[in-house]
Amino acid sequence: MNSKNNIVINSRFLTQPITGVQRYAIEISRELLKSDLNIVFVAPKNIIHKDLAKEFNVSVIGNGFFKGHFWEQIVLFIYVLRKQSVLLSFCNTAPIFYKKQFVTIHDLSYLKYPKWFSKSFRIVYGFLIPKIIKNSICIFTVSEVSKSEIISDFNVISEKIKVTHNAIGKSFFKDNTSINKNKEKYILTVSSHHPRKNFKNLIKAFKKIKNTNIKLYVVGNVVSHFSKNDQILNEELNNRIVLLKGVSDDDLLNYYENAELFVYPSLYEGFGIPIIEAMSLKTQCAISDIPVFRELFKDNASYFNPESISSIVDSIDYQLENPKSEKELIDIKSKILMKYNWKNSSNIILEVLKEELNKNV
Repeated sequence: MNSKNNIVINSRFLTQPITGVQRYAIEISRELLKSDLNIVFVAPKNIIHKDLAKEFNVSVIGNGFFKGHFWEQIVLFIYVLRKQSVLLSFCNTAPIFYKKQFVTIHDLSYLKYPKWFSKSFRIVYGFLIPKIIKNSICIFTVSEVSKSEIISDFNVISEKIKVTHNAIGKSFFKDNTSINKNKEKYILTVSSHHPRKNFKNLIKAFKKIKNTNIKLYVVGNVVSHFSKNDQILNEELNNRIVLLKGVSDDDLLNYYENAELFVYPSLYEGFGIPIIEAMSLKTQCAISDIPVFRELFKDNASYFNPESISSIVDSIDYQLENPKSEKELIDIKSKILMKYNWKNSSNIILEVLKEELNKNV
C-alpha cells in the first residue's frame, strides 16, 4: 500500500507516565484501530508501557540516541517526510516543520500561567506550540474553552480547530458495585501533582469543614511532593488526610464509588477527566468555578471559587449535608456518558483524516 495513505501515529506517549493527556492518546488510538484506515504506530526506544506497545504493534524508529523532543523533531520528522504519510500527534507536541499533520493541543497552561512551569519548559513550549499550530492542517482540542484560547492567542481561524472531548476508560463500565474496604467515610480527590491542581487550598479548606470525622483521600502521584517546602508549604498533614499512590484501576473505581463526595479544586484545566470518572460512578462532585467546568458540566456539580478557602469549605459542607438522591446521580451519569465517549471524539478525528486522505486519491 502506498505509504502516502498511511496514518502514522506519534507514539512518544508510550514513553511517558499516564496522565490525562496520555490517556486521551491511548483511548483515541484504540478507537482508530477499529476503523478501516491503515494506521502505523511509531515510537522511540525508551517505551515504558510494553503491553500497550504490543497492543498497538508499535514500530521503534531510531537507534535510541534521540529521545523526547529531539526524537520527535529529528527522527520522526525524517521518517514521515520520507514516506509522505499523514502524521497524527495527540500530546501537544509534534515536528514543527512537517505540514501534513494533525495535532491535539490540550490546553495553553504554559502560556496562561507561566509561573507554574520551569523556565526551560516555557521556552521549549513557547517555541514549539506556535509553529506546530501554524503548520498543522487541523488542530484538535478537548473543550470549547481551549479552542477559544487557541483562536485568540494564535490568531487561528475557527474552522481549523475541532473539539474532541475526553471520556472515560472501559474499566469504568464494569457492571458491579464495589465494597468500601476501608469502612470509613471520606472525601476524594484524584489528580497528578501540579500547582494548577490546588492541593494547598483544598487541604486548608478540609481542615475547616464541619465534619471532623470524615477523611480526605488524595489519589495520584503526589506523595513524594507533599513536604514542608513544596505544595502545601508549612502546613502539617494530619491523620485525617490519606495520601495514596500506585492505585490500581479496580481500587480507583472502589475509591470513586464509595466516596461521600468528589472534590476537584483546579485553578485551570483543558478538560478534567476525573470529574467525569466520578460522575460515571454516581459520585456527587464539588468542583472549581472555572469556565471550562461550567462549559462541560453545567448544573451537574456544585461550584466553588478555588482561590477562596471559605468558598471551598461552604461547598463541601453543603454537599455533605445535602447529598443528591440516587435518581439525580443516575440522571447525571446518563447525561455524562452519552455526551463524553471516545467513539464520538474518534469519529470527529476520522472524518478529518479521511477528508485529507481523499485528496491523495
